[in-house]
Amino acid sequence: MTFHGIICFPKRICAFILCLTSVAFASAASAQTTTPDALVRQGLEAGKNYPGLANICAIDQPLRVAGSRKSKGKKRSLTDEERARRAKRSYVAPQAVFDNLYFVGNRSVASWVIKTSDGLILLDAMNSNRQAEEVITAGIKSLGMDPHDIRYLIIAHAHGDHYGGQEYIVNEFKPRVVMSDADWTELEKPEPEIFNPKWGLAPTRDISIEDGHVIELGDTKVELYVTPGHTLGTISLIFPVKDGQQTHMAALWGGTGLNFGPNIERLKMYSDSAARFKQLGDAKAVDVFLSNHPTRDNSIERMAKLAERGANAPHPFVDDHATDAFALLRDCSLARVVKIANYQERVKQNSNES
Repeated sequence: MTFHGIICFPKRICAFILCLTSVAFASAASAQTTTPDALVRQGLEAGKNYPGLANICAIDQPLRVAGSRKSKGKKRSLTDEERARRAKRSYVAPQAVFDNLYFVGNRSVASWVIKTSDGLILLDAMNSNRQAEEVITAGIKSLGMDPHDIRYLIIAHAHGDHYGGQEYIVNEFKPRVVMSDADWTELEKPEPEIFNPKWGLAPTRDISIEDGHVIELGDTKVELYVTPGHTLGTISLIFPVKDGQQTHMAALWGGTGLNFGPNIERLKMYSDSAARFKQLGDAKAVDVFLSNHPTRDNSIERMAKLAERGANAPHPFVDDHATDAFALLRDCSLARVVKIANYQERVKQNSNES
């Protein structure tokens, strides 16, 4: 079935996905027989190549609800000089990371460009129209590409640090905008779950994808999976990246932080999504882990190594244990589930005893 340039997997693949989901839930349930600290140790060991994820495992720190409207006070606007200093500190040079994958974000938030034989796919639009113009568009041009070739803008989730520059991108270059139905619905609420006044306008509903759809553009297929947790409709991606004659498979986790407070159902959802996505990544021989925040996946450090890479040297983004990043996310979010469940059980017992 074709939908606006998107191709749905055959039914047998959908059945396979449902099977993986069942396995993830069973895995999560069985893991609850261990302790939170044991799960954290297991997760940190699995994800030791990605220290940017380690704070997910800091289960002694309270979980907060980020960016709620009620908690947002009015902030002083930055002066032009302050804004320029901040931009300089966060600057990361636009660069090719693979032959068909380019980084055009900053130190805080990533924007990735996939180059295909029939145009560009942009992954996320940063915080604002200013960043979309001065970071994304300028970066694309500096790399010898034409931003008018952007055919799709895929927004990983409904937080404005990923959609905030979409207005400029859409008005100037006319790409189709892709999100999950759940996150389109979130942005259509009068008051979305998370809000920040520095973010640009939310997009208008365009292409709404379901789990397991593929965007095919020219010679490239990008697989889209709904991995709820960070938001209810976070999208994570699997797609090929090229390094000379070699092709690798990259997996981009669409939403990392646990920013919804001590919500046990959301934490279960997050852990199950990570478990399932790890299984999908393993089945598809994923050997590149990416995030839409470059401090999470160590992209800053890996891009520095890439700049110094010698002939025939290994590519610093390629990792035979890349999917172990999802094991960390699975285990450490599950550790929170177990810790909260244990606390709730103690409270219940104390209440019964009194």
